[in-house]
Amino acid sequence: MKTKRRFLQALCAGILASGSLLATPVPAAEQAPLRILVGFPPGGATDVVGRILAERLRDALGRSVLVENRAGAGGQIATQYLKGMAPDGNTVMLTIDHSQVVIPLTITTANYDPVNDFTALGGVAQYYNALGISSNVDATDMASFREWLKANPDGTNIGVPAAGSVPQFAVHLMGESFGVPLNSVPYKGGAPLVTDIVGGHVTGGVASMTDLIEQYKNGRVRILATSGEERNKTLPEVPTFAEAGVEGIEMNPWLGFVGPKGLSPEFVKDFNAALQKVLAEPDIQERLAALGNQVSATSPETLQQWIEDGTRHWGEVIKRSGYVPQ
Repeated sequence: MKTKRRFLQALCAGILASGSLLATPVPAAEQAPLRILVGFPPGGATDVVGRILAERLRDALGRSVLVENRAGAGGQIATQYLKGMAPDGNTVMLTIDHSQVVIPLTITTANYDPVNDFTALGGVAQYYNALGISSNVDATDMASFREWLKANPDGTNIGVPAAGSVPQFAVHLMGESFGVPLNSVPYKGGAPLVTDIVGGHVTGGVASMTDLIEQYKNGRVRILATSGEERNKTLPEVPTFAEAGVEGIEMNPWLGFVGPKGLSPEFVKDFNAALQKVLAEPDIQERLAALGNQVSATSPETLQQWIEDGTRHWGEVIKRSGYVPQ
């Protein structure tokens, strides 16, 4: 009898243990990895930010996080890919305003609606565009630059990092404000543009402040204005475009996370909470600042508002400029 009783006790314990295992949630390590899509090559600015955040999001979310580069067409390829993903909480994208907002306004084959085709998850950071001019140009502020342009019609070429980009339309707004037609000259990125500004091959350019700041500190480029509603903390001596008399360039470029349309509210809430936690870490803020970014950890609702406001604002500017979508 004792042997039989021990057998039954062992059998019941085994059944209870099996039931307990069935009731236990799948460990985080066994979940599908969360993929962070990046629409630019490895080593680029957006990719670096994505990898910095992925390191900490693993701990904050309690699951594996991988960065997957789907580079090309200014982020268009990755964005189109994300649009076709199931809203299963396994794929998100670190995107920028150019990919999310400007491309659908300037590229006829973009085939996505920035406002309605995605789920906003939260903003990460903002950065600044700036107007830099060659130190050879006899101007020290926007007022004197305007007068210089009027007196030197051959010097109205202003470089931009890419065709159909926010800097190109910022040049248009400057020309409207100055009453001087300006010619935007597209480059393949900010680095070659800054090289030509320093060399005096182009009068100036609108580019990321990050691209311009080293040559500004060296005295080879003069930065006359920056984007944003407030002055940049790194260059408090430089006015905003609005302060310098040019309206419409208040919006800063941004980075943020979006996912496929239809993500569950629970996933959105959990992801944003993890993102906010990571972006609050001082060393993360320092690392992003070193890349020229000002951390702007926002709610999904705020990021959605950035997308809607940017689509409306730049849509109006692009139409007014006469730019024909390619």
